[in-house]
Order: sequence, then structure tokens, then C-alpha cells
Amino acid sequence: MKPYDIVIVGGGISGLSLAHYASKAGLKTLVLEKAGATGGCLRTTRLHTGFWLELGAHTCYNSYANLIGILEDCGLKAGLQDKRRLPFRMLVDGTVGSIPSLLNFFELLCSVPRLFTLKKAGETVQSYYSTIAGKKNFRRVIGPALSAVVSQKADGFPAEMLFKRRPRRKDIMKKFTLKRGLQTLAEAIGAGHDPAGKGIEVVLGADAKNVKREGSLFKVEVEGKGEFHADNIGIAAPPPSASALLKESFPLLSEKLSSIKTVPVESIAVVVRKEAVGLPLFAGLIPVEDIFYSVVSRDILEDRTYRGFSFHFRPGQGRERKLKRIAEVLGTDKFEDISENTAVLPSPALGHEKVVSDIDRLIEGERVFVTGNYFAGLAIEDCVTRSLNEFKRLKGGMI
Repeated sequence: MKPYDIVIVGGGISGLSLAHYASKAGLKTLVLEKAGATGGCLRTTRLHTGFWLELGAHTCYNSYANLIGILEDCGLKAGLQDKRRLPFRMLVDGTVGSIPSLLNFFELLCSVPRLFTLKKAGETVQSYYSTIAGKKNFRRVIGPALSAVVSQKADGFPAEMLFKRRPRRKDIMKKFTLKRGLQTLAEAIGAGHDPAGKGIEVVLGADAKNVKREGSLFKVEVEGKGEFHADNIGIAAPPPSASALLKESFPLLSEKLSSIKTVPVESIAVVVRKEAVGLPLFAGLIPVEDIFYSVVSRDILEDRTYRGFSFHFRPGQGRERKLKRIAEVLGTDKFEDISENTAVLPSPALGHEKVVSDIDRLIEGERVFVTGNYFAGLAIEDCVTRSLNEFKRLKGGMI
């Protein structure tokens, strides 16, 4: 059997976007996904009634130009759904309140002028935002809000990895999702619904164990499914998995990947009838000192019967404790549906750009293409942009 032009390990948005670009260029492309479905952090749970909500990423923006390009290629642009403008609220000691109500405006006024002189480079989230908002405001409001964004304690994150300015597509609504949730995009790419290319082959339940270089080819060993051969190899798995895959053939690259810290994020999404919840409509809840980082609501899309809420928990809480806390926050334990998911997210620290630079140096000139959410940032667009850049390197090496 003729080897694939490229085999990509990992069927999240990073691996799928790399596969999309490769397939669009006419390359014979295979994606190996360990789970039973593609998508990774694009994880939508759906009821038989048609109601759905997200367990992973929740929102896309019109500044996601590369992502929008893939949506257009896959014929999904017409299915974009605008999101209602609803507020994010704070949850403190069981009480839901507005974000401004918790800010100390005197401290804010004293600190904000520093915004015009302080640079993000070399600053952590805590050092940067506590300087421009004040230490009390950071501890009480800003810190919890930024931790909610990345679903982990954000204090030590490099400040420049968050909130990047990107050009906006004026023909696209500012915030959007898809008719049946964001996983629709993963399903469209993974199912080969890519009219611009020759289609993408996907193998689900494919637990890749090792990548070996044998002469001019790569061999990927998959538990229970044999071996797959390719001229090029794409790695779109979390750093620990990527490190294990490459340990034998690329030990220095494996070691560098193993240095990237990751954290598990345990999510539970519940569906309740509208009349069972007394909370006002909101986009999300940001807790101060709780066992979860955030609650993201499905209220941004109106439904006559249901409301949905996705809770993103700190690891190690136990299922019963998590469900009990959800019931306390919502004021009901009458759940129509419960869905669960655990994602592995990178937890970068200052100096992370040097790690990325070292990875790029180690793969320069190699037919190994590494992508993921641990390069420029965790946003969907960061993943797609990294994949696009790796595809350009792949294409350049084939000329």
C-alpha cells in the first residue's frame, strides 16, 4: 500500500486544521484520533430534542480569520449563529452579582494610568494585571475572571499569551457559534466534507504508541490497529503524549515537549428545564474561591424549554461533590441530562517562548510537523494559525 503523504496523530482542531490544509493541497492525509470522536476541545453534547451545549470551547470571534477560512472551505459559513449579548456575573459566597459591583474604583483609578507604560512582555498575568487594576481588584475580580478564561489558575501565565489583537472580518458577526455547536466543524473536516480537497481519512479509537523513522518513511504504531506509514508525520497531541510518541526517534524534541506543564480540566454540563432555575440570564458565572473555575451558560442562544450550564472544575473534586455544588449554584438537582469530559490543557509559565523556539529549532528541516494549543496561545485561532504555519513549512519542503 502506498504510504500516506502525511499521518497526523491527534484529531482536535489543531490536527484537523493541519489535515484540512494538507488535503486541500491534494496530499493523501490520515488522522489518527485516540477518542471515539474528533474535536478535542471542540466538544458538543446534544440531546435528542435538538438542544445542545458545549463541554469545551464555547465561542468564536470574527477576528479568527484562519478559522473562518476553514469554515468557508467546508461550506459552514451560512450556519454561523449569532450569540445574544448577555453579561458575565460574579459568584461570591453564594450570591450572584455584577463585575463592577466588586471592583474598587478608587484603586482602579490609581492604577489604570500604568496601562500606558507597562508592557506585557516579561510579565505574568498576575504581575501585569495587578499593576494596572490594583492588587485587591486582581485578587477579587480580575484574577478569578482570567482563571475562568483559561480554566485553570492563570496567575503565572505569560501575560502576552492572552487577549491578542487580530484584524476582524466585518462581514462576520462579532461572536458566533454553529447551528449544532462547534464540534460541527470537527465533524465536517473529519468526515471528509471538504469540497476543496480530496478528503481526509480518519481512524477513531487509534491509540498511537510510537513514531519511528525508517529510512525515508515514518511508521506510526497503533495499538490493536497495526502500523501506518507516511512520508511526513504531524503531531497534534498534548505535550505528554507527543513527548512519549517521539521519545525513540526524536529524543531531544521529546525531552523539550516533556518540559511543558499541563493540567486536567474536568467539565460537567447539565441541562435543566427553564422553570427550575431562578438565576437571571447570563453568559457566564465567575466564582471567587470555589471548586470550579467557571460556569458557561447556553443562555446566549434562546430555547423555549431548556437552559444548559457547563461547569469547568478544578481537578480531583469527585463526581458527587461536583454534582452537589452544581445543584447548590443552580438551586435544583432536577437535571434532564448530564455530560462529562476531561481535557488536558497546557499551563505555560514565563519563559515559554524559549521552549517554543527550541521546539521550532529542533524540527527545522525535519519532516515532523508539531502543532497544538501550547505554542502561541490556547485560543482556537492560535491552534489553527500554528497548523497553517506548519503546513506552509510542509509545503515548502515538498517544492
